[in-house]
Amino acid sequence: MHIHIMYLLFVILIPKMLSLQMIVTYGKPTNFTDATSFSESSWESCVEECYLQNTCVLAYSPTSPLNCQLYPVNRIFSVQKLYSTDLVAFKVTNSTATCPTGDNPPTFGNLTNYGSISTDLVDYTYSVSYGSDDTWSLSYNLTGRVCADGWSMFVRPTTNWCLQVFGSPSVSYTQADAIHNCTNIGTVLSGLETLDERDFVAAGALTLLGAGYPEFAAVWVSGMRKPECYSDGWENLAECAGTNMEQFTYTDTYMANYAGYTWDPNTPDRNSTGVWQNCIQMWIRIESVSPDFPYDTNPNGNSDDATCNVADSDDFSLRGFACGKLPEIPADA
Repeated sequence: MHIHIMYLLFVILIPKMLSLQMIVTYGKPTNFTDATSFSESSWESCVEECYLQNTCVLAYSPTSPLNCQLYPVNRIFSVQKLYSTDLVAFKVTNSTATCPTGDNPPTFGNLTNYGSISTDLVDYTYSVSYGSDDTWSLSYNLTGRVCADGWSMFVRPTTNWCLQVFGSPSVSYTQADAIHNCTNIGTVLSGLETLDERDFVAAGALTLLGAGYPEFAAVWVSGMRKPECYSDGWENLAECAGTNMEQFTYTDTYMANYAGYTWDPNTPDRNSTGVWQNCIQMWIRIESVSPDFPYDTNPNGNSDDATCNVADSDDFSLRGFACGKLPEIPADA
């Protein structure tokens, strides 16, 4: 049986004067990048807590034992429909004073439902749609936000994203240096959601480093191998095999895909130099300036795993990094 219950806990006013409500049904999150455990004595309290937290869009728990999980905006992307056991509560809008009815809440058939959240830092609208694979998909849009001067905007499934490449042909960086430098300007070491992002970072690094960049130059991008994927027995874990991107954790938590990571042949190779290579770099190479051409003919911008704490060695030189951040509200808005 389906649950057709709406918990109308409170009514709050947001832009466009829409009220947010919690709609409960059976389901389980299947694609997300963040969740917060919350200690509650009942499912009703779990739902209420999501409603009260401005950035929460979904509450989830098995029916027994209770394990309240709260999912923030722009971090939960799909929910599998179930017919028993696990419960989910979607935070969506309702412009009427009545409780919607029909099969398959919160979309009530194959309709689309919506939500909107505003904070001091973020303005989001989001939609909840239902697909033929019995899955609800959540998509998000940042409204009225732009990338600052010097940054370029890219459209991701989860959000718009601002990118900029930093570095110097005369300075070397460890991955920790790259993360620290990005953090200092309020950003994160960026990942590569799409080929467009990859090409932008690769071209930007070439421009930044100029014709004098060192042999086998590279720049850092987001990605650090999980400990279980290099400790004893990692060969037996499917997620640790080949180019499976689940073997890494990311400072950039706004990626839904990893299409921008295009690997050199036979990489990632983990420890081909006898030292574990657990972080991800992007090779910088082009025919007109590459010191090693024509011997190194792999594409500019390909990924490889590298030693996290080595910035400059006989084998390669890490000369930059890509930072990313959410778009910002314009100063004159």
